[in-house]
Amino acid sequence: MTMRVFIFLILFFTFCHLANAQYSKPEVREELLAMEKVDQDARQKCTNGTADVQIQCLVKISETIDAPNTKRLEEIFRQYGLPNDTLVGKDGFQAFMILLQHCNSDALREKSLKPIRRAFERKELPPLDYANFIDRLRLNQRKSQLYGSGFETKDGKLVMSKTKDIKNLNKRRAKIGLPPLAEYIRMLKEMYNLVVEVPKIF
Repeated sequence: MTMRVFIFLILFFTFCHLANAQYSKPEVREELLAMEKVDQDARQKCTNGTADVQIQCLVKISETIDAPNTKRLEEIFRQYGLPNDTLVGKDGFQAFMILLQHCNSDALREKSLKPIRRAFERKELPPLDYANFIDRLRLNQRKSQLYGSGFETKDGKLVMSKTKDIKNLNKRRAKIGLPPLAEYIRMLKEMYNLVVEVPKIF
């Protein structure tokens, strides 16, 4: 069985927990942060080596880390809904979003779509997190992505996945608060150490 792997920019954040932060489920927050650390530490190790080596690494992570994490995230969502700032704090919500990106099925992403859109409209979710979520879901559904955040490995390079109305891509990115594609490509090159290929229009 083959596995289609979409590459998105991995960002590693350090969060400061304020003493006066208020959230109702600190135990869920701590669990999400612990899951995120395991996830990100493993993925950081995958950024070394050729494109094929990186894909093999990510496939292994999907089986050993993403599968059990998916099951736990589904349990959390069933019990609490989208674990937002009020429930688990900003860093807990960020951790949930990162883990959600790596779920090995779209079931939970589809259930989370409407509350995530509302969270973004309330400015509770950074533009990059929102774009990554929307683009990954659309690509998994065999649709064109909207914001150009998804790339696939091909012939040892990172190649932009199918994108809607690419001439107006930067306009859509700017509309939701994202930098121009050129800046995103620079970050991808630095993160993955691979050649990045985009349509000639850029």
